[in-house]
Amino acid sequence: ITLFVALYSLFSLCTAGKTSDIKELHVKTVKRGEDVTMECNLSKVTNKNNLAWYRQSFGKVPQYLGRGYGKNNYIFEDEFKDSRFSMTVNDQKFDLKIIGTREDDGGEYFCGEVEANTIKFTSGTRLQFEGEEMKHSPTPGTVNNN
Repeated sequence: ITLFVALYSLFSLCTAGKTSDIKELHVKTVKRGEDVTMECNLSKVTNKNNLAWYRQSFGKVPQYLGRGYGKNNYIFEDEFKDSRFSMTVNDQKFDLKIIGTREDDGGEYFCGEVEANTIKFTSGTRLQFEGEEMKHSPTPGTVNNN
């Protein structure tokens, strides 16, 4: 399944997704156990109270992690209610921090603005570990004929 098809399939159940503002994924390479912060691009965000984080682990469908609300407040989905995960939420930032990264934290993280039934993704970050070959996601719109 391509990234596009996976994203489309998941979000079309309850919402429409737009990925046009993501020009390329940032790449963060860390050692297992290190802390990492992923930044959300707020330059085109119209309502900072509607921001959310999503993760797509390699070979899996995207998962909703959580969202911010108000100033310095955030809530995670049950699976991510772990003291290792936190967000910085204010007028200038909507960052996701993971303390003590583990193997299952690897994947692609997306920040998006949710409006009605549409998600407008504003930035994406690929989290990978040192010594690991980059795992490639298929280019959106391509089909694997194998």
